[in-house]
Amino acid sequence: MDRWNNLKSHFEQDGSLRDIIVTSESQDSWVLFFAALKSAEYSHVFKHGRNVCTLPDSINSIWKLQNTEPTLLSVKVGELLINCHFFKSYEIEFDLDPKDINSKSDFFVLLNFLSWLNKSIKSSVVLTHENSRDEVILSVK
Repeated sequence: MDRWNNLKSHFEQDGSLRDIIVTSESQDSWVLFFAALKSAEYSHVFKHGRNVCTLPDSINSIWKLQNTEPTLLSVKVGELLINCHFFKSYEIEFDLDPKDINSKSDFFVLLNFLSWLNKSIKSSVVLTHENSRDEVILSVK
């Protein structure tokens, strides 16, 4: 089965993003994610407002920062830019622009990132249409 050919229509530009969601029972997922990212091959930039800062060690520290300015973590995965948002304690949410997934090779870079998340955080990872949790494109368990 050729996953790319079966799924590439989900990456056609339609004006919306695609969400990557890792759901967990606790904030431990954030701890695992931060530790894994710091030792990963992926480069990343953490912003508080317009300022580039060192990525804090805890989700609570990020939420304190958000009291004054928004925060965003951008992770460079190959040529893909995947943005991490800090909305919930029990969930890690990322988004990506589907226009960045143009080929089988881009798709496999994304799949490798999803697998890395799954192994690093020890939780299921799903890729969905933006704000449409019921529209699962694929999952890694």
